[in-house]
Order: sequence, then structure tokens, then C-alpha cells
Amino acid sequence: MKNPDIKAMQAYITRLRQLNILLVDDDRLNAKLASILFAQHGLTLQLAENGLQAVDMIKTGSFDIVLMDMEMPVMNGYQATSLIRQQLKNNIPIIALTAHTIAGEREKCLSYGMTDHIVKPIVPNLLFKIMYHAVSSIKIPSTKKRHSTLRTKPVAFDKVCNMDYLESITRGNKKNIQNITSVFFKETRKELACLTKAIEKTNYPVISDISHKIKSAFYILGISVLEPVFNEMELLSSSTSPTSKMVPLNDRINIVFKQARAEMKARNNS
Repeated sequence: MKNPDIKAMQAYITRLRQLNILLVDDDRLNAKLASILFAQHGLTLQLAENGLQAVDMIKTGSFDIVLMDMEMPVMNGYQATSLIRQQLKNNIPIIALTAHTIAGEREKCLSYGMTDHIVKPIVPNLLFKIMYHAVSSIKIPSTKKRHSTLRTKPVAFDKVCNMDYLESITRGNKKNIQNITSVFFKETRKELACLTKAIEKTNYPVISDISHKIKSAFYILGISVLEPVFNEMELLSSSTSPTSKMVPLNDRINIVFKQARAEMKARNNS
């Protein structure tokens, strides 16, 4: 007799294979990860790099569900969803993807017209379950809580990287893991350089945007040791605290980044 959870997941996947899915995310690492995950399950996925592009694609295309990142350039997820609901009068299910775990974030997303909400990095089974229930009706639900989106923290190891999440997402495919980690180190190196400059120039909005963005990227590699560092960085960037307080935090992030790169190099060579 099949495990009921496995049987339910098979039903979810079978239903989702019939859909045209739009992912809206400017982060190349997240897009790469999602593309691999969805392809493994035979799901059709198209990509948009920002909210404005997504709105244009929905105007001219035929999509059944949207996975919408919240923090993007040009047009963010909140703005895009408002346009889709108010101007396009389109009730397509929209699942909010956010790295925020602060109280009230879910309610905020729903207030903009989103159908549901999930915290990044995504847990595949939870995402597929939420998507399945979202497409069962095109009605925009109330703010009544229907799903738990609490992140399960990775198990702590002496090494900074915990590959359980990536191993699960990629089914242990070494080539896909190398592709994802390659994108991570390439894109994150650029973001860290921008973060350092933003701290030097006391540019609080940029500090907030970058620290929020790279936080979810580090989580993909299971680098949970930086969670309190990112939380403090985001807190400081939302106030008038002197950026001198951010310097040691930034140094810590760069040290862990270098250690993670060394770990991945050793892992790939083993």
C-alpha cells in the first residue's frame, strides 16, 4: 500500500503537469533552481525577470498560475499583482515567494490580491501542495491562514554548507548541483561587492535590498550560520544606525562566503 503522502504528491504533480506556469524572479540562482526542479517533475515553466515583464506576458499569453517574487527591480511583486488584479481584472492564482519571515508578511501579500504565500528557499512538496490547492479555484481567498510556511532550519554542521536541500531538489544530480553552485558563487560575488560599496556610501536602501536578496541565496546552500547576521543587517539598514556597525557583519558574510566556496571546490574535486 502506498504512503498516503506520496500518493497525494503524485496527484498534485499530475494536476500541475497540465498547467502553464509563470515564474517571476530576477534572481538567476532562484530561476536556475526552479527550472531544474520543475523539469524533473515534467512541469511547464516560463520565466519573467520582473513584474513589468510578467504583466506584459500575462496580457498576451495564457498562464494558469504565477509564482511571484516580491523584491525585484523595475516593478516588484506587490505592484505587479495590483496591476494584474485591478487593471487586467485577472484572477489568475498568484503565489507570493518571499524571504521575509516577519510577522504580518503573509497578510500583506494577501492584501495585495495574492492567492497564497510561501517562504524561500522553497520546500518542493509544500510548494506543489499550495499550487495544487490554488488552481482548484480562481477566487482570491481571504486572509484566513490555510498553510504553514515556516522554514525548517538546516541541521548544523562544522562545515558552513549543508547540502541536504540541494541534494533533495536535484535528486543528487552532481551536474545540476555544480550548475546551481556555480551560479550562486558568480552572482553572489557581484552582490557582495555591491553591498560593500553601499556600506561605504551609507546607502541604506541598497544595503537593505542586497542583504534581503542574498539571504535566500545563502539558505539554498544550507548556510544557516549567517541567519542572525542577515537579520541584524536588515534591521540596521532600516534605521539611521551608523554603517560602521555593519562593517563587521559584512566581513563575516564574506568570510563565510569564501569558506563555502572552498568547501564546494573540495566537494567537486572529491
